[in-house]
Amino acid sequence: MSAAVPGSSSVASAVPADLRDPGQGNRPARPMLQVSAARALCGAILLVVTGFPAMSAADAGPGCAAESIVSGRRIERTVAVAGVARHFILDVPETIAAGAAVPVLFDFHGWGHSGPGVWKVSKFRDFAPAEQFITVYPDGLPVSLRGGEARPGWEIRAVEGNRDVAFTRAMLEILEREYCIDRGRIYSTGFSNGAFFSNLLACALPETFAAIAPVGGGRITVPCAPKQAVPVLFHHGTQDEVVPLAGALEARDRWVAINECRETRTEGACERHTGCREGVEVVFCRADGAHTWPPEATRRIWDFVQRWRR
Repeated sequence: MSAAVPGSSSVASAVPADLRDPGQGNRPARPMLQVSAARALCGAILLVVTGFPAMSAADAGPGCAAESIVSGRRIERTVAVAGVARHFILDVPETIAAGAAVPVLFDFHGWGHSGPGVWKVSKFRDFAPAEQFITVYPDGLPVSLRGGEARPGWEIRAVEGNRDVAFTRAMLEILEREYCIDRGRIYSTGFSNGAFFSNLLACALPETFAAIAPVGGGRITVPCAPKQAVPVLFHHGTQDEVVPLAGALEARDRWVAINECRETRTEGACERHTGCREGVEVVFCRADGAHTWPPEATRRIWDFVQRWRR
């Protein structure tokens, strides 16, 4: 299926060198088209199309029947996963109404950082009220990336038995139960170790995530052969000495191959790979900086991911 977006091989079991990170259904992906939603008197959702395909009934979660929701810019939540308490923060702007179908963006922190820390500095909060989306800031558990010191982060070596994939599923279950989540519009971004994990989620749960946007991450660390094509937007610093640029370029090449992209064009600091299966795109943006989140990344990420639906 065509789309217009403006603006499996195994891997070695050893942790790759580019993981040096002390910082932080088979439905095809299709272009995201905006809708507005209002509750009908009968309790169903009335979708008013604004020139684009609306959310299908299959994408409406159980929370769409809720008469009221809990709003707040910092809602602290806890869920038990395999007997372990896992914590996360929700940003649910008051502009989101009960019954209005909304997208969800997960923002995974880097190694040694935290969900509350990312929430504090996140610029997604600046435009979430106007764009009407829920942002999730999960908190990682201690993980050792190279067999040494363990710091809060995300498991990226395997999909099977991955505690953080299970955590992600658990968070989604809560969101779908309590809010009107458009299950066709679930996205993931993250920095560094969180970027590695975003890649892993797209490989492990391609039927769930409509698009991903890794920032400062390296190569894909698990076997990856999703049936669905996955839109991907990368950001990476050209002077990054923590997760070298070469690792991010390797991840780009993997997604270009997975998505069977055939064309490339340059747009300023970004290169756009098009002609991909199911109309998706892979975009790689270089930033003149080190191992940091580029200031231009936040708005660009939302503008990219929100156009895609699963």
